[in-house]
Formats: sequence, C-alpha cells, structure tokens
Amino acid sequence: MGTVFTVRAYPGSGMDAGDAERICGEALACAAHWEKVMSAMDAESGLARLNAAEYGISVPVSPELERVLLLALDYARLTNGAFDPTLGPCIRLWKKSRRLGILPSGEERECALRACGWEKLSVRKGMAVKAVSGMRLDLGGMGKGFAVDRMAEMLKTSGVCSFFIDSTSDVLAGAPPPGEPGWRLRVDTGNGQREVLLLSHAAVSTSGSARQMVKIGGKAYSHVLDPRSGLGVTEGRQVSVRASSAALADALATAGCVMREEEFRSLAAGLPGVSVPAFFQSPPCSAGETQKQDGLRKEGGMGSMKGMTKQLRF
Repeated sequence: MGTVFTVRAYPGSGMDAGDAERICGEALACAAHWEKVMSAMDAESGLARLNAAEYGISVPVSPELERVLLLALDYARLTNGAFDPTLGPCIRLWKKSRRLGILPSGEERECALRACGWEKLSVRKGMAVKAVSGMRLDLGGMGKGFAVDRMAEMLKTSGVCSFFIDSTSDVLAGAPPPGEPGWRLRVDTGNGQREVLLLSHAAVSTSGSARQMVKIGGKAYSHVLDPRSGLGVTEGRQVSVRASSAALADALATAGCVMREEEFRSLAAGLPGVSVPAFFQSPPCSAGETQKQDGLRKEGGMGSMKGMTKQLRF
C-alpha cells in the first residue's frame, strides 16, 4: 500500500506487555493480509485476477474481496462518482504522464475514460462482472482506510481497546489512553494554522492534492484524479475528514479533492458522525517537487502508563 502502518496500544484487562505486543503484531499482519486481497499491483491478489479477467463474464470473487468491492460501490454511489474504484485505466495512463512529463492525448484519455465508470461494475452473490472492455479496478482511494478498520476490529476482538492506528494519511483511534480524554491529533487547517483534535472511537483521513503533484507544461496537477477528465486535479486543495470508520473517511477525503466545496460540505453534513476539520486551498509544491505531507501530526497522548508501539513498512 506504499505506506507505513503503526499501532500504538495499551494492554487490555488482564494482559501483560507481551500479550499486547503479540496482538499488535497480529493487527499488522492483518494489514498485510488485506493488501494481498486489494492490491492492484500484486499479480496474485484477488483484485488483480479480477482486473485480468475478460469483460462481460461473471468472475468468482472471494467473500473478502466482495466485501470491499460492495463498500467501494456504496461510496461511489454516495459521492456520485467523485470517488470511483474503477479508475484503474486512467490511473495507469496518468502514472505514465507523470513519469514522462507529457499529458496524454485526447484519444488516449477518451479510451481510458470509456473503460471506467462505477455503474459499469456489478458485484453480487460472490461474482463480479465488468461491463466494458479494459476496465481495471483500483482501491487506492479507500484501501488503507479499509485495512485500518479491519486492524481495529482485530484489536478489539482480542481485548485491546485503547489504541491508535496510523497509516500516515489515515488514522483511527480506539478508546482513549488511560487517564486521558482522547488521542491528540494536530490537523493542518491552512494558512499555517493547526487544530488539535481529541480522538476516541473515530477516524481522520487527509487527502492533500496540493502536496503531491507534478508540473506538466507549466501547470500543476495533483496525484488525485478527476473522474470526469481522467487528469490530475489542478486545484491545490487539502481535505481532512473525520468519520466513524477509516474507510469512509478515506473515500470522502478523496472525493473532497474533486467535488465543489459547497456540494462536499453539504454531503458531509448529512452523514452521521462525519465532519470536515479542514478544507482549504494551498499553493502547490515548487516545480519538480513531489512530496507526501498528509496534514496530520500525531501528538501521542500516551499518558503515564507504558504503551506498546509496533510498526510495519509496506
């Protein structure tokens, strides 16, 4: 998934430090397991096998892949396609453009866009059908958040309730540290300002189209694609979303980089447990500079008791 996963946690009731460390390790293994399910780059993953299959035929998918695909389609429907898990052809074309520093031709873009569209994917009863030739799925807009949610489920099931999972641009907090009101998280709100959030039983995701970009022909383009054009978003925008699940926060933050601000805020306001701590325009990075700055700064909040920290680098 191209990131580092970190788990910070306190032992649950009746546990010692060794128990907590083992359970944190199992949570990290859970992330690695879900990467094998969702990765578009791993030829052995369930998603890669679906991408390689012919269009127009029913392809068997595992219960795990079906679960994440159905959720992705729900989020695509919720955002009216601003989040779209079928943008694989455009993503592949855009990666080539970023590497070469040349925009794709109109014909190339039209061909890629014809192969996209969440409405052209059907998933039901353990089967998936791609309605158009060339369709490739990519879960990069919500995959990390989904994996974080599964890690949290594992921790809670194993009796570890006070935890903080960090995958760089997506974080999820469980119960607060002992004696603390919550886990402290600083969120960049623009103009050099930051807001400290106290998180418990909630997730925050940031998508910063201003922070990871490329300049082509003197114009700055984000790594976040606009499903309408097949090109990177040209606004230097950064969006942070708070939600009950990391997958939802992840997908909404992606959509927020594409949608009009008023439309996005209206959507978020109608969703239970969702808020938008940050939505601002920011000047893009200097020419030739591509960097990952997620807008989230973790302040710890580990309290006086000793906690466990485990990390996995993908």
